[in-house]
Amino acid sequence: MKKVFITVITMLLMYSFLRELDLMRTLTALAGLGTIYIMYRLPMRILENMKYPLIILSLLVTAFFFVYPKMPSIYALKVTIVFLSFYSLIFYTINMEEKPREFFKEITALSILFFSSCFNLFMTGSLLLMFSFALALILILFVLERTRMLPFIAGYTVVAGILVWQHGDNILGSGLAGFGDIQKYVLLASSFILLIVSFAFFVKKKSIIKVLPFFGFLYVTVDVLMVLGLKLATGLLYQPILFLALVSPMVAVMLKAEGGKA
Repeated sequence: MKKVFITVITMLLMYSFLRELDLMRTLTALAGLGTIYIMYRLPMRILENMKYPLIILSLLVTAFFFVYPKMPSIYALKVTIVFLSFYSLIFYTINMEEKPREFFKEITALSILFFSSCFNLFMTGSLLLMFSFALALILILFVLERTRMLPFIAGYTVVAGILVWQHGDNILGSGLAGFGDIQKYVLLASSFILLIVSFAFFVKKKSIIKVLPFFGFLYVTVDVLMVLGLKLATGLLYQPILFLALVSPMVAVMLKAEGGKA
């Protein structure tokens, strides 16, 4: 029953992000649901072992940009780079709870990954996406009682903001067009419900499978609030395909956690 509830709320969230369901957007939503199902069927050990491949691929992207700094104008490639940049940070952060190390080692590794992700996003013209994610990262570090890391991440985010400002990009926009009041309520309600459900799983047992959806939906909720409330010039609401790519693993892991497949 809980799986059905999570699935229904997820579909409402997807509808809120896609807004108008034409043929292409419907196919995109079905692709997202298909991805969730495929990842749900994967053994948990495969998902848990994705940490190092994601980190290595993200760092390789950074190295590639140093050698060849021109970003190809391929949207699928851009989405892939953003996915790698965010999930390398997500997986490292949630694994800190599983295998705690010395503070110096943890903050050094996290700083390297943060700079790598920011650089990748800057090269794809998507650095502004880091603001919502960085705020969610600060909140999750606070919840995980890694408060000594907060000044570092906050400082790095300020530097990223300065780079965006110097680059001439607008941080705040005029707001997202084509959004009715009902859609806003559905969007806010569905994102908050999934955040609360993932938080309940997290509180029940602080394992990797529980932290991932909590971190993910915390980021989604923060992004929604910043775009709708503060009118951030870009975010997941502006890029539904990127949203589906990022949120599908979170939902699949939440379903596995609820189904006792951890």
